[in-house]
Amino acid sequence: MIEQIELFQGLSHVDQARLIGKLVTEHYEAGATVFEHGESGDYMYFIRSGRIELFTVAPDGRKHSLTVLGEASALGEMALLTGEPRSASAIAVSDAVLLRMNRDTFKELIDDYPSIATYFIRLLSQRLVRTNRDLEASKRDKQEHLIEELGTLPDSIRWCLLSASIVPAFHKQWAEREYGITSINEALADRPLWQAYVQTLENDSDWFAIHSSVRGALSEVYVSSYGVKAKKELLKRTAEQYLNGDKRYYYAAQLYVEQEDWGSALELMRGLDLEGTGYSQSESADEYRISRLLESCPNDILFREYELFIHYLKAGLEAEARESELARLEQALGQSSVCFTSTQTAQLYELGAELCHRLQHHQKAMEYLQLAAAATASPQQQEEERSFLLAKQNLDLLRLAGKAEKAGKWWSRSRFAGWIAIALALASIGFFQWMPPFGGLSHEGMVFIGVALAAVVLWIVNIVPDYIVALFMAMYWVLAKLVPPEVALSGYASPTWIYMLCILGLGAAISKSGILYRVSLYALKAFPKHYQGQLWGMMASGLLLNPLIPSSSAKVALGVPIAGTVSEAMGFAPRSKGAAGLGLAGMIFFGFTAPFFMTGSYTNVMAYSLVGEGADALTWLNWFVYALPALLVFLIGMWLWISLRYKPEKGAKPTVSEEVLEAQLRILGKLTKEEKVTAVVTLGCVALLMLQPVHHLDNAWVMLLGFAALVISGVLDAKTMMNRIDWTFLLFIGIAFSFAAVASQLGITEVTTAWVGSFMQPFMANPALFLVAVIVISSIVTLVVRDDPAVILLVISMLPLAKEVGIHPWVLIFVILLATDPFFFAYQSPTYLTAYYSTNGKLFSHRQAQLVAVGYIIVLITLAVACIPYWKWLGLIN
Repeated sequence: MIEQIELFQGLSHVDQARLIGKLVTEHYEAGATVFEHGESGDYMYFIRSGRIELFTVAPDGRKHSLTVLGEASALGEMALLTGEPRSASAIAVSDAVLLRMNRDTFKELIDDYPSIATYFIRLLSQRLVRTNRDLEASKRDKQEHLIEELGTLPDSIRWCLLSASIVPAFHKQWAEREYGITSINEALADRPLWQAYVQTLENDSDWFAIHSSVRGALSEVYVSSYGVKAKKELLKRTAEQYLNGDKRYYYAAQLYVEQEDWGSALELMRGLDLEGTGYSQSESADEYRISRLLESCPNDILFREYELFIHYLKAGLEAEARESELARLEQALGQSSVCFTSTQTAQLYELGAELCHRLQHHQKAMEYLQLAAAATASPQQQEEERSFLLAKQNLDLLRLAGKAEKAGKWWSRSRFAGWIAIALALASIGFFQWMPPFGGLSHEGMVFIGVALAAVVLWIVNIVPDYIVALFMAMYWVLAKLVPPEVALSGYASPTWIYMLCILGLGAAISKSGILYRVSLYALKAFPKHYQGQLWGMMASGLLLNPLIPSSSAKVALGVPIAGTVSEAMGFAPRSKGAAGLGLAGMIFFGFTAPFFMTGSYTNVMAYSLVGEGADALTWLNWFVYALPALLVFLIGMWLWISLRYKPEKGAKPTVSEEVLEAQLRILGKLTKEEKVTAVVTLGCVALLMLQPVHHLDNAWVMLLGFAALVISGVLDAKTMMNRIDWTFLLFIGIAFSFAAVASQLGITEVTTAWVGSFMQPFMANPALFLVAVIVISSIVTLVVRDDPAVILLVISMLPLAKEVGIHPWVLIFVILLATDPFFFAYQSPTYLTAYYSTNGKLFSHRQAQLVAVGYIIVLITLAVACIPYWKWLGLIN
């Protein structure tokens, strides 16, 4: 039967079979109650057989049928979706068999099957249309019936009820004095309909009010019978009686609010002691009710009444904190520079922290406490706060690097795995050492291949640090007399190695100063505050920062948490479509656009240096011009993919409060000397790199000038250089630069070209096929070898083939750089892992990221093929 239910028709038979085991079968006799209005909604039901009626009960006791559901229908899902009590009752019209689903199973289905979420969206839309139509019809019927019944009442009772509908509360003495009714309840004793609509107020038996469901209709009858002028006079008399005669301040305030007379309402509230001492004993409980009246007060009025606004927030805290109050507070903080003093702003931040804590937003609560301290802090305290913030960012980056490294090991580090890896490495060295040469290799070439394969095994298993493996490989080259020491260590003597040292130093200075964080916030602030606007802001921020810092992991560790802050400020739930869209946009545009800029990653320069002496001199501007069309295709393609796949739910129009970004900028304070020097040096270096065709200085010497300026200015001190420059990477990269020179000297390049060429022959017919094959092979290689070792192996093996096809080395390297960071599987990409763990997996799930990974490869193939005519025009493809 389950396959007949529309909800489950998109599931496989296996999934349907699993689901049956999670459903409970229940039997109901005709007339039995399934659930009642107002009950907690912990289950939903599917009708296996029989019929179920849904209905509501009006205040007068009349039953109003909503619908009768038959076999394969669902009911009770509204309470699970909204978390609210049951909105209707359900009884069995005939003997029925139902399948019951609990909340956990329901949530699991919603999370795992998009088709089920789509079903509920459609179901809710249909029910909303039907409910609105039924409500309109019911309202018309009710009003017609009400007016008809009103005409049957005695004149005195009719006038009394109409007058009571105009005001919030009516005193029973007024009914006696003005209409001769000694007891309204006795007067309506034989009128059950009106007894339901006339309510004696709780804890105040001398007062009654007209039920809200009919009050509007009766007030319209009053105006049509007596006119607007009579209504105004009645309101004026009643307000004076509330204030002067009966001391019912809440009713007076409610009357003013209903009439949107905010001047009178706020004047009344200002005159009261809202802490309770100004009330009579019977009125002391009204403090909370009066504060709730401020919910409908326009912001531009309420924010000017600071004491009343504070009381409104505190009263909410004492009752039950709500998201609406937090949203109101964030709107106020967005106007803090205009509406509040620094002391008042600090108090609002403290209240915001308490609200966030009550609502389980613990991270935002901590941020608000920091902002509260910063709002009234002295310049020295602000500097300490800023230093703390930057230190925290750096510690978080180290923690994320550790998590990402651990998650990136698909082979668990164990003693058994280590012994297997060592055995394979030694076997590789021994086999190629003693085996007679084959395939055109010399004995030295055989030994080189054996050592290289042993290094790859150790890099894959990662039981020994990469740089140690590389250094031992160079040592073996020398001890085995394959090449002299000056060739084995030639990579350390190249200008490219100096360039890498200097650019890592520049990156360390940028990270230390905090300038990147400030630039990101200003970029986001400049864009519209709605969802699409912030996606554009993420894109712009990534483009601004990518040429300035050479580490993709460092950039996503900065950008994705900012996306998390924006997502939380917009009210997106963790891993919702909106949150995932912002988080994945931060990851893509901060981390995966690095190959489009020469200085976007140190891997870019490392990869191009493997071309060797035959490489054309390449400037920063050349790189940017070559990559520009591909960059445009990439940005448009990824923006469209993320926007379409992770569009916020219908009806949600979230916006980020200006206060969120302003508050973070306030913590950073004014530009420091370190930031100014770093910004000038960084922009100066990028400018000189762009102008290289004019001054003809090598890139290495340009970066050396910038490095020296940072050291002389004190921004880059000894401690920073020791702690923030990745010296182990520099040790590894020096041997990587030597690898190509040694392979060339030993004649390895020609042999490996022949080997790889035999496999790639079907794809060498034209450049498009070749580049697509490179993308696919690079993605497959990263399943085993990742990061820089993967780039090195791919560049060295593919470079001679690219020359045969007529493809410039830059085009090949550019495509390899883009294709060696896929994230189909989490462990493949260090950049992805850093992004994921930077928010502890709260913004997006691995499954959500996999959908973007598919789009990433599609966009890569598209841009590689689309840019071929442009690259031909530039002479990069013959």
